[in-house]
Amino acid sequence: MKIVKKIMIIGTVLIIGIGVCGCGMKKNNSNESKNITLKNKSELVLNERQKEILEEVGLPTEAEELDSSQQEAIIAIDEMLTEIEKKYNTSFSYAGYIAPGPLEHEQLTAYPTEGSSGDRFTVTRIKENGEYVYEDGYINIVIEPVFEEYVLKYCEGELGTDSVKVYSIITRIKDEDSIIANIKNGVVPLKEEDIDFNISGDSCIFIDGEKVTEEAYDTFLTSYKNWMEKHGIDNSSQFVLLKGGNIGNVTEYNYTDYLSTEYYLCRDFQN
Repeated sequence: MKIVKKIMIIGTVLIIGIGVCGCGMKKNNSNESKNITLKNKSELVLNERQKEILEEVGLPTEAEELDSSQQEAIIAIDEMLTEIEKKYNTSFSYAGYIAPGPLEHEQLTAYPTEGSSGDRFTVTRIKENGEYVYEDGYINIVIEPVFEEYVLKYCEGELGTDSVKVYSIITRIKDEDSIIANIKNGVVPLKEEDIDFNISGDSCIFIDGEKVTEEAYDTFLTSYKNWMEKHGIDNSSQFVLLKGGNIGNVTEYNYTDYLSTEYYLCRDFQN
């Protein structure tokens, strides 16, 4: 659920990690190219982005005033941002950081600089066989609204009303490479073929009970299932036929509140 994801992200951001834990991490293949060393504080040269992040979290912007853990953290943050920016050819901003520990991997929370600060995602850095591997959720941020619009368009057409709201999360993308290439080239994937037989997700679909009868709702459940199978979309969905007057109050931030029996006439699930 989006609301759950946002709560988790907020928790991540609060655990800044700078100055709390040491990273001890180096950029992949960077032993020769790194122009920063922690052996001597005077040799550490902070770039503008690093200074801005330090200032944002209330830490000194002069290298010699940082302890070794803080130095390691700010270096890691800059490296992780740089890596993800190369992957998508997009500028990202810092929103939170967790240093690696015995039970957790190193994590950065970021968002697109030219987008909404609410579109936050996690970048995880894992060291495998002496090399860094990066995992991130940015592609889901791009695909989610496209997927929601695709599902919404079908629902509205089938039910004959615009009193429908769809909230989704992406759980799997079979072919990420083509979508990443589109993002990198500035082409948002809006085509049906980018979704069909490629995207898996979880959706919560709210329908206005004032505009749609229970009989029409039941018929829609069958047609929706057939449509998903025809388009090869593995989508775990729940449907909520709301009592009159509630659809206008549902938003992406509070929709889980309307899963209570006091708000709906019918609620069904499809896997």
